[in-house]
Amino acid sequence: MADEEEGNLIEVRMDAHEEDETSVSEEEDLEEMSGDDLVSEDEDEAGAEAERGATTGDEGMPRHVQRALWRILVGDPASLGPEPTTHDELIQSLKRARVLLDQRVSRAMELIPRGSFVPEEQRGEAYLDCPLAVPQLGFNISAPHIHATCLEKLCLEPGHRFLDVGSGCGLVTCLGAYIVGKTGSVVGIEINDDALAIAEKNLASIKADCPEFALTACEVTFEKHNVFLPDPKGRLYDRINVAGTCPRSRVPSLLNLLREDGKLIVPCGSELQLYNKEGGGKMRMEVVSNVRFGTLVVPTDAEVVIRTLELDKKREIDLLRRVDTSSSQESDGGMDEDHCFEEEEQHAAAPSDNHYDCLIIGKRIPHGIPCHKHLLAGTCKLFKAQFTSPMKDARANELEIPENFSFQACQLFVDFLYGKGVFLGLGDSHEETSRFLETKQELQDVPTRTIIDTLQLGTYVNCAKLCRFQEAWLETLISVENCVELLTVADEVGCAPCLQRECLDFIVEEYDEVVTKTSNFEGLEPHLVKQIAGRACKKLSKVMNVLRDRNPVLENEGST
Repeated sequence: MADEEEGNLIEVRMDAHEEDETSVSEEEDLEEMSGDDLVSEDEDEAGAEAERGATTGDEGMPRHVQRALWRILVGDPASLGPEPTTHDELIQSLKRARVLLDQRVSRAMELIPRGSFVPEEQRGEAYLDCPLAVPQLGFNISAPHIHATCLEKLCLEPGHRFLDVGSGCGLVTCLGAYIVGKTGSVVGIEINDDALAIAEKNLASIKADCPEFALTACEVTFEKHNVFLPDPKGRLYDRINVAGTCPRSRVPSLLNLLREDGKLIVPCGSELQLYNKEGGGKMRMEVVSNVRFGTLVVPTDAEVVIRTLELDKKREIDLLRRVDTSSSQESDGGMDEDHCFEEEEQHAAAPSDNHYDCLIIGKRIPHGIPCHKHLLAGTCKLFKAQFTSPMKDARANELEIPENFSFQACQLFVDFLYGKGVFLGLGDSHEETSRFLETKQELQDVPTRTIIDTLQLGTYVNCAKLCRFQEAWLETLISVENCVELLTVADEVGCAPCLQRECLDFIVEEYDEVVTKTSNFEGLEPHLVKQIAGRACKKLSKVMNVLRDRNPVLENEGST
């Protein structure tokens, strides 16, 4: 029966809230949503139906005949009242069918009409209790009774964190946002760009058209993300709604996203399953109904491994950067470097202020570079210590730099302190630095050797700001030709942990090419070779752990 009637979008539904027994519902349509959700062979059938017109099914059966047949199959069409054609009629029909019982869910569906989320050309069918194909945007909108059933079974409460997997047009996401209220949070995830765009548009419209929603609902975030890939933010949720069939082997991945006492509703096989995560990690599952949905897009093992390694690396780099920043601030003895830098930058930029009180000199600096002592003391610990010491050189106006530092490196150092030259427009945060390095064309003309010299000069004068910037700059320049040299430099200066980690990863990932094209690889210090080997082993271990988590059979085979 399912195979014969599937193309006609006929649904057979029983009471979803019958006490003491499992409710049964047969959805013979393709409950297809986009994004993380759905790619299925039935998608072509839905698209073909839409192309032939909204009034005819796959077998040529008029849609009004399909709906009439469905109502007859229910067993008591008179009890359901007239077929709904308006939003109010749909809500009343769901209440009469005892699908819509919860007060919060009922109010949300009353307030947020399905028609506001349906393409304008299809709004004539928006309030029918059946799925609606939207092939022009690449997704379908599930039947209202499915939305109501899922939301009621999830028992959403104010303050909950709610995840809507395969958010499609955004309707269920917005319903959830109203229910959890301002103290809650809601995320809708998709892999379909068109669906994300229409969801954002629908959200903006409902905020503008419905003051109660705008005042009551929490902020809604729509993100392009596959639910089976690691979440960059590592978030957990109280409630999860999934709008696509999940392979049984991947249900644990969804359950891992739940907080304790959380609930997950997900189509699995032909069943709509509700999971309750109880204390101690125990899971309880009940079957809500029988359904047919499209299938969630499951990434390959390779995609999961690559994404996991990328996120692990980002977390490590972020941690190293935070530790490095914290350490430099603690060793400042309470001095606010940012304040000194901003104050001196403004002071130096004043047109009438050319009264420098010191000169940076050296054998490779022909005429010296004028500077302000206060700026040097506020940004470089070497000069701060010199200017505050009881020694006679505390009053010296000429500050000699060792001859191994080039004039170009010294000029870059001074330009950095004053925020001029190639550093004009540079901000203080890491995000601003990243954007600056990506967009500042003048930086491309600076030789890598000069950047290295400037990093080493920053280490000599103990200027944390300069070292962090030069390190970030060099990270963008890592190549097969220079990765070994940069690894050695990072090891020598001792204040570039992110650069060192980036070089290690690059060498591991491009090992064959590095060994072949880099002449100084064989001259690496033994402890650096050991670091490369350790990094490679750590990556391999991570890959194997990810594969074992996704394919438990691997673990069993490995233990035999």
